[in-house]
Amino acid sequence: MSIDTSNETEARITDEAQRQGISVEALLEQLMNERVAARASALGNGAEPKLPVLHLGDLGPLHRRDIYDDVR
Repeated sequence: MSIDTSNETEARITDEAQRQGISVEALLEQLMNERVAARASALGNGAEPKLPVLHLGDLGPLHRRDIYDDVR
């Protein structure tokens, strides 16, 4: 498999891999694993994020007349 990147990006990846003493493939694998781990920890249990729930007390069902005063 090949990935087209700019010469600058290729040089940065190669330099970082050499600095760490690993292959470019190992560096990319390490970066992908770190990203997956960061996402899993950010989501908590690994589930997709849910919308926030605001508990505002016991309101019961609301009707339009409860919110707007244009109802006859």
